[in-house]
Amino acid sequence: MYSALVLALILAVEPPRSLSPEAGEHNTLAMQYYDAGQFGPAVDEFYAAYQSMPDARRDREGRLLLLGSMRSTLLAQYKQTGESAPLCRLQKILKEHLDALTAAYPEDPEMQEARSVHARHDEVTQQLAAIGPTACEPPPPPALPPVDAAPTTESAAPAPAPPSKVAPTPAPDAIPPRHLKIAGGVTLGLGVALLGVVAYGIIAERRALGNAYKIRDASSDCPLSPDQFTELKDLRSDALAGRHIAIVAGIAAGVTAVLGGTLLGLARRSGRAKRWSATPWWSPAGAGLTLHVRLGGAR
Repeated sequence: MYSALVLALILAVEPPRSLSPEAGEHNTLAMQYYDAGQFGPAVDEFYAAYQSMPDARRDREGRLLLLGSMRSTLLAQYKQTGESAPLCRLQKILKEHLDALTAAYPEDPEMQEARSVHARHDEVTQQLAAIGPTACEPPPPPALPPVDAAPTTESAAPAPAPPSKVAPTPAPDAIPPRHLKIAGGVTLGLGVALLGVVAYGIIAERRALGNAYKIRDASSDCPLSPDQFTELKDLRSDALAGRHIAIVAGIAAGVTAVLGGTLLGLARRSGRAKRWSATPWWSPAGAGLTLHVRLGGAR
C-alpha cells in the first residue's frame, strides 16, 4: 500500500506548466478518477482539458501531454473491460490530433510528432482490424416483438393450455467419503495454485513500481519528457493490474481453502450417512460458503 501511495504522489503532482489554468483543473480531476480506477470519466476530463486548448501550434506541448494521458487511460480501460469502444475512441482522438497538427504546420508535414502520432494511429487501427470489421459499429437496435393480427370470431377465445407436468425433484443421495476426500484434495490444490497467482500479481506490481522510480530518479533535475510521462502512466496501469490480480486471487484462494477443508472434514464424519451440499459464493463485497445438510437414516 505504501508503494502505491508513493507512485500516486509521483503522478498526481501539480499540473504541468504547459497546461492552461482551465486545462489544469480538468487534468487534476481526471487524475483523481484515474486513481479510483474510473477510466471512462478520467478520459472525459482529459479530453475536456484537450479541447480547452484548441490551438495546435500555440498549445502544442500541452496537447501532446494530454494526448499521451488519454491514450494510456483508454488502453487501460480496454484491458479492464475487453470491449472495443475504448480503442475506437482512441483511434478517433489520434486522427483528430493528426489532422489539427497537419493543418497547423503545413510547411512540415513529416515532423517528428506527426510521424509518432501516425504510428500510434496505425497501431490501434491494426488492433481493431484484428477484432473484426464491425468493431466500431454501434450495436443493432433490439428487434421489436411481432404484432399479432386481430383474432377472428372463431379464434377469439384461446384454447386452454394443457397442464404442464413437472417432474418431481429426486432427493439427494448420500455422498461417499472417498468422493469427498478427492473433492477436498483437488480444491486445496487449486487454492495452492491461486497463491502462486497472488505472488505473481505482487511481483508484477513491484516490478512496475521499481521501473517508475527509476524514471523519476533519472529525471529529478528536469521536467518529464512526453515519452517519459506516457511510460509512467503505462507503468502505473501495470502496477494497478498486478494489485487487482493479487487481491482477486487471494480472495479465491481463501474461498477454496475453506471449501477444501470443509470437504475433508465432512469426509471423516460421513459415516452417519448425511446428505449435504456445499455452494461457494463471492461478490465484489466479499466471499463465503453456503452449506445445506439434510439429516436422515441411511438408505
